[in-house]
Amino acid sequence: MDAFPKCSVCHQQFTLKGPDPYLLPCLHAVCEICVTSAAGGVIQCSTCQRQVNLTDTSLQKDAVRQKEIFHLTAKHRPTELLCTHEDDGNQAVCWCQECEELLCEYCQNMHNSFKATRRHVVETIVDAAPGSIHTKPICKLHIPYPLEYFDKNCNILICATCRLGDHAEHDVGDVGEAADAAKGRIEQHEKNVTAHHTAHKAYVKNISKVQNDIEKTSSALKEDIHQTFHSLRTQLDQREEELISELENQTRQELSDLHTEQVTSEGEGERCKWTSDYIKTVLRYASNSDFLTLEGSIQDRTKTHLGSLPPERHRTPAAKFNTRGLDKLKSDISAFGSIYGHGSASDKHTHTDKDTHLTDTKNAHKQSKSPEAVNESTPLTEFDAGSKTYSLVTGPGTTLTLLCPQLQLDAARANTDMCHVTTDGELVNSPPAKQHRDSSRLRKYRGARASTCIPLPPSPSTVIPAPHTPQYWETHSRVGVVSGGLGWVVLEVGVVGESQVDSGWYVYLQQSSWCVCVGSCDTHLGSLCTRVCQQGKKGKCYSNTMSNTRGTLDTLHYGVVLDVGRGRLAFIDLDREVVLAKVDVELRESLLPVFGAGWPGLYTVNMKVISGADITMTDTKKALIRDALN
Repeated sequence: MDAFPKCSVCHQQFTLKGPDPYLLPCLHAVCEICVTSAAGGVIQCSTCQRQVNLTDTSLQKDAVRQKEIFHLTAKHRPTELLCTHEDDGNQAVCWCQECEELLCEYCQNMHNSFKATRRHVVETIVDAAPGSIHTKPICKLHIPYPLEYFDKNCNILICATCRLGDHAEHDVGDVGEAADAAKGRIEQHEKNVTAHHTAHKAYVKNISKVQNDIEKTSSALKEDIHQTFHSLRTQLDQREEELISELENQTRQELSDLHTEQVTSEGEGERCKWTSDYIKTVLRYASNSDFLTLEGSIQDRTKTHLGSLPPERHRTPAAKFNTRGLDKLKSDISAFGSIYGHGSASDKHTHTDKDTHLTDTKNAHKQSKSPEAVNESTPLTEFDAGSKTYSLVTGPGTTLTLLCPQLQLDAARANTDMCHVTTDGELVNSPPAKQHRDSSRLRKYRGARASTCIPLPPSPSTVIPAPHTPQYWETHSRVGVVSGGLGWVVLEVGVVGESQVDSGWYVYLQQSSWCVCVGSCDTHLGSLCTRVCQQGKKGKCYSNTMSNTRGTLDTLHYGVVLDVGRGRLAFIDLDREVVLAKVDVELRESLLPVFGAGWPGLYTVNMKVISGADITMTDTKKALIRDALN
């Protein structure tokens, strides 16, 4: 049975007896009751969730759905159609188009018997085609004139009187021709919408297939992950058994050797006792002649005993478990493996020899998208192949990708009047043996800059958020005090606006700069202290970084965390295992990582930039980086 249309608000079925359907702008129907009782004059279509303000929109009766209701009633509920000729309550059985009336059997017989109506074409209701039973529209201004013309200027139906009156100068055509043209355009709309609907169906079907493929791939990945880690656990268990077995064998051998030495020493000790006892007997009972006779024998025997003196104690070093490389192993395990999809830039440097991934299913999904789809956000600048990513657990079930870019000191641009970069990539605060007067080298800044700048992300929008990939690098610096001094900078590590990198001796005095600075302190005399400087202002002093006494040598380790997407900067003292400072800044230009060194005659500085895959990422470092980003 064909379904009768329903109201899109109250979901009541429309009937021939009412209420009448009204057409919403979304082409769904709403009943007259819902229109008149709309709260606040606003109706929300439950089918498409569109809201209609009735104060701004005038709704018209849905004549097409009224015809649909009439046709469905004639087909499925014919007893509800009553004769309109006599209003006698009889069931209508036919329709006269010329009279525009429903007729019962009695009225039909009477209709056929009158000379004026016997030639009218009468159509049986049961056999009537959809839309064939309708009345001609009447002009509301000139009753009973029918609306038989179409005004193309006003886009309305008019009668003959209207045509001669207000519409006399307009472009007016026959209603049939206008209707045929409109029908043709509507049919084309129907084809377009149908094609669009077909495309959506195909896309939904494709998504279902992609979902199925993703689930299958995910199951396969889970199995691969289980197998991989089972293999690792098996290898670890095997290595544990090997070490235990090695320890047991070594212990057994050492105990056996000690037992042998013990038995040998006990035997020698017993022989010494025999000799000692006999000497005591000689001393007690021997005569002068006996002493002279026995001295040579006793002396030889004593030499034999004393020739194999035992040590005071047995010095066997205790067995030790060598855990060298454990932190590196933990770091490798924490960064081992990755789940990545098609076009994932963040994981491109962490792929292993054998990768199982979701590329194919993601490709299928991506290719089925519309060409007008929004482009993905612009990624951050690409660094060298030595870059590495780590996954930071930021909460229950949430992770954040940390990028360790491969940074290199730009040796050609170092200020060679004060320092140079060695072939090993180490910054040393002494002029090179041979000067290279590169025209692009730094003139004022006493240090070196990275060869790659860090650009700002594209402006965020409601569609494309700013990229959010924090970066991390660190420095290891060997510092020696030559003569020391008061108020001198020893080293600095940080970032500065690209335009200000060569504005002075050190960047910590610049407006667009953020760095950790080590120097001799005016407050803590005899000590080198650490400060975090922000935009030309000195921060809190962390005392006793190292002694400022001549001849002192030490190694200092600092880490830098930078998230340009959030504007977050932080500095970590890796020796003290503390976040020195974390600041939120508004970045206006690209940043350059910079590395400064102090006056050569006062201090020696050998600074190594540790970045990319060279970083040993421990659990402690991850915790400090998480703290820096929170």
